[in-house]
Amino acid sequence: MEVFEKWLASFGIGSAKVDTRLNQEDFFPGDQVDGQVVIRGGDSVQQIEDIYLELIVEYLKDGKNVRHTYQQYYLAEKIIVSPGEEKTVPLTLQLPIDLPMSTGQFPIYLQTGLDIKFAKDPSDRDRINILPLPLIQKVLKDIEDAGFILYRIMNSPTTKKKSRPFEQIFEFKPTGRYQGILDKLHGKFEYNDDHVLIVFNLYRSGDIISYSFTWEHQNPSGTLLINNQPCEEDPLSKIQELLIRRK
Repeated sequence: MEVFEKWLASFGIGSAKVDTRLNQEDFFPGDQVDGQVVIRGGDSVQQIEDIYLELIVEYLKDGKNVRHTYQQYYLAEKIIVSPGEEKTVPLTLQLPIDLPMSTGQFPIYLQTGLDIKFAKDPSDRDRINILPLPLIQKVLKDIEDAGFILYRIMNSPTTKKKSRPFEQIFEFKPTGRYQGILDKLHGKFEYNDDHVLIVFNLYRSGDIISYSFTWEHQNPSGTLLINNQPCEEDPLSKIQELLIRRK
């Protein structure tokens, strides 16, 4: 009977189950994620070689959503689970600081897997909500206050990035004073441990006017570059000035 149960477990029948429970669902990039991974034994004794989590972000490629493993985490190695036994493994991990915002079309989730030899690896998927960092939220509000409406966020494929195969683009439509003057505005935001990069593309009658703002977190005014030219002013003030004067 034991041999038969192991044979069934190799097809995922009667195998161990995994359930990841997070303490919360909403996060900022760079946040710590806490929770626990609960493993329930199946019909036979099984040795788990690894417990791993994959941070998955979806993006659009060739007209359909595809998955990108943004980061992988390993929690524990070689756990023996007896039939019907329940074991709990604490979960603590750090989200990347450059993680993009999650949306309905492009979800972000943590997928937990158990590496079990000679068996189908059980898995569990938990969707998480990634909010824009407060600085990015401030700029997004400035864009809307200047007379634009955010109508779409796209995770579009790109070959420019070394860390990931896509870039997140915020697409705005003009209203009020901008209607008839600009066709649309696209914004891209990159944030890492040291720098902020914000790129605006203004579209008008087939022409594109681009502005890039980059600076260091610790010294915003002293390190600000606008289109690669040094500027001693406050970055957010210069962004507001750009948005207001484009009439």
